[in-house]
Amino acid sequence: MKSLKYVVPFFLIFNHLHAQIKLRPLPKAGFEQRITDYVNSLEIVDSHEHLMPQESVKKSSMLDFMLLLHHYADDDIKSAGMNKATFAELLTDKYSTREKWEIVKPYWEASKNTAYGRVVLLAMDNLYGIMDLTDDTYEELSEKIKTSYDLPWYEEVLKNRAKIKYAVMDVGTNRLEDDMFRYVEKFDEFIRINNKDDILAVGEKYEQDITTLDSFAKVLEIAFEQAVAKDIVGVKSALAYHRILDYENVAEQVADKVFSYVMRGEWELDFEVVKPLQDYMMHRIIQLARKHNLPMQIHTGLQAGDGNIISNADPVHLSNLFLEYRDVRFLLMHGAYPYGGELSVLAKNFRNVYIDMCWMYIISPSYSERYLHEWLETVPANKILAFGGDYHNVENTYGHSLMARAVISKVLIEKVRTGYLYEEEAIRIAKRLFYDNGIEFFNIK
Repeated sequence: MKSLKYVVPFFLIFNHLHAQIKLRPLPKAGFEQRITDYVNSLEIVDSHEHLMPQESVKKSSMLDFMLLLHHYADDDIKSAGMNKATFAELLTDKYSTREKWEIVKPYWEASKNTAYGRVVLLAMDNLYGIMDLTDDTYEELSEKIKTSYDLPWYEEVLKNRAKIKYAVMDVGTNRLEDDMFRYVEKFDEFIRINNKDDILAVGEKYEQDITTLDSFAKVLEIAFEQAVAKDIVGVKSALAYHRILDYENVAEQVADKVFSYVMRGEWELDFEVVKPLQDYMMHRIIQLARKHNLPMQIHTGLQAGDGNIISNADPVHLSNLFLEYRDVRFLLMHGAYPYGGELSVLAKNFRNVYIDMCWMYIISPSYSERYLHEWLETVPANKILAFGGDYHNVENTYGHSLMARAVISKVLIEKVRTGYLYEEEAIRIAKRLFYDNGIEFFNIK
């Protein structure tokens, strides 16, 4: 009896705490299928793509099964042991289709368990009716891919299958002829300055003489105005591949001294030497974005390939920018993998910080699911953009969209099942995540 005296109160307390999570009445039967069907019916604003023109793909040497392996799946194929140079040769006409398969086969078999591999299988199955890439299917898949590029394939895959209404492309200078695409532009070349030649190359590109920091900043303004004239919808930065995302607000006179030092020499300078100049130029870019009311897309978290330092891409490094430029909207890309918790805090605490789930589902569906659960509990729903395919080829963008819809459906169903959300709330949130938020954030007309 003495032990029961303590067990009963503990049970009541535990039961009470558990019940606190159930905020809404449980839904009517069939809600799982209704939510799934609704999510699958939604049009998408795709926040991030690198798609090649269809005609370029059609003329390429990888118009076979390698088309589906050449982007992202290749990272895991190399991680499984394939030499980079060997993989690059598989994208040329050096080998026959059979020879390509024999070379890549053991590495594909070793790595196809990853989400990069799963999205390839999803695309194959849903577009070509082939469930696996094997000795028995690689030739059939290659023939079906070649045949598809004689059709209006991009329209079929992106619009009809993936239901993508608009797609934001990186970068704005290379454009595809379809009104579904919107563009962001990068100005990273004005920041990635390590020697005199980097500065002179920028001047040559824009046909301007650069001799002083002031003239360098003026060329940046010219480049920015040219991009704005092409109706870009945002500014993109991918510098997390090259340096830490820490941009101090450097005084002009300090940046000027570094600029003069760079222009005096022909050598490559250490990062710590040129960092003040790079930081200064980043602030100039953000100021131009503010002037033109354009948002900033910033790569955070995982970098594709190898040889990168993940801690450089921790989004917390950007906090001073969020504080200083409160009237500039910052879209932090890729769910900041693996910094999902830090991203939760930043998007919750800063009204100008938004979450972009582009690339996330093919990095890890379980990470995407886990953190979407958390973000829906911590971040206003108007600050989460659910999908960006982030691919060179449309087939894998489509496969990625299937994965995204499955994860979003699963999370929303669980939120309704546990009583966190009404079914009607889940429906509204789904449309926000996939469509409304993208329209609003990029001001798409």
